[in-house]
Amino acid sequence: NWDIDWRAEGLGERTSGASTAVFNKVPRFFGAPPVHLHRSAVLQWRAIRAQAQGWKNIYRVPMIDPLGFDYLAAAGALAGTGVPFSTGARFSTGPGFAYVPVATSVGAHAVGATEITLDVASCGVAIRQGQIMGVGHWPFMVTGIVSLSGSETTITIQLPLRAALRDGDPVQMEGVGLFEAIEQGMGNPEYTRNHTARPTLLFQEVLNR
Repeated sequence: NWDIDWRAEGLGERTSGASTAVFNKVPRFFGAPPVHLHRSAVLQWRAIRAQAQGWKNIYRVPMIDPLGFDYLAAAGALAGTGVPFSTGARFSTGPGFAYVPVATSVGAHAVGATEITLDVASCGVAIRQGQIMGVGHWPFMVTGIVSLSGSETTITIQLPLRAALRDGDPVQMEGVGLFEAIEQGMGNPEYTRNHTARPTLLFQEVLNR
């Protein structure tokens, strides 16, 4: 349920009948994703929360959105095994590197751009309207598909680009953001008799970096 908080302040209705809002803060993403944890994952998440120390530290969060981008379908077998070294070897624990599907920038795009062109040849997955993508840890939402030419797609985006792109730079097909907990006690993994927990996480994007 990721969304953009435009951070407007309503000033009520004027005598003319027109309502007024002031946009005087920087927009940011927020979300309240529910998670389903089972046994060892409950303990792992409990440890992560303790490391975050409430509001002291921040979370690096993949903005999972299966309708916008089906990671499992795109990654295939690599989703479970990871990407091996160029020699075919993997880490001693078994898996390889995490598979990160990316498109590449076609040309340079400055901070503030609301229209960019990307090449999806490297991942082989089409970009969708409404998809949440990202540059580094700055996510954005695809608001429209302007044109298609082979593997190149020109798109419109919101929020406007918050990190400059050079020709060939990677753009994540699934956005990743830096978030802080909205509530200090967010996500306590209280579990049931069957050793499962279903906490809801309350995140807002960190803008001071």
